[in-house]
Amino acid sequence: MKTYFIKIALRGISPMIWRRFWIPGNTSLADFHHIIQIAYGWDGDNLHRFHIYGKDYGISYVGGIGFSDDARKVYIRDFEFDVNDKFIYEYNFFKHWFVDIRIENIKDVTTLKPAYCTKGNGMLGASKYDEMKATLNLLEAVVKAKKTTTVGDIRPFVDALNEVRFNRHHVNNFLQRELKSQY
Repeated sequence: MKTYFIKIALRGISPMIWRRFWIPGNTSLADFHHIIQIAYGWDGDNLHRFHIYGKDYGISYVGGIGFSDDARKVYIRDFEFDVNDKFIYEYNFFKHWFVDIRIENIKDVTTLKPAYCTKGNGMLGASKYDEMKATLNLLEAVVKAKKTTTVGDIRPFVDALNEVRFNRHHVNNFLQRELKSQY
């Protein structure tokens, strides 16, 4: 089965906020939408669409726009992408967040594996200062921990750091949990 090495990047954001994934060809566009939501920490509450080869694809919702194809039945492999092909994902039709997507490589693999994030950088709305402050808060909580301190006591500081710093392991754990039924 073909596996697609894909880079996604938020358009118009500096410094660039991006992620790299390898995505199996049997990933539906509905699942790819979910992967992007996880990658950027979005909640999925807004409308979206993919624009691929001049056509729009997405999940139809009551009161939203409709699509001629069911995104749960359209797969990445159906497009027969080549290396360097590009397409767009738009999320939140009021804020118009555009994600530029590029196929960086395609390989045939023998084992079926779920989508996996290999690299990334940046979080929407977070600065290096936010990341540094959250890191210092976490370190301070660890240093001040007592013998009775539990992981649950420290967890809010870790979660706060994950909100402002890209954490590939956190994304992959979430992907594995959310997409496990497919593989």
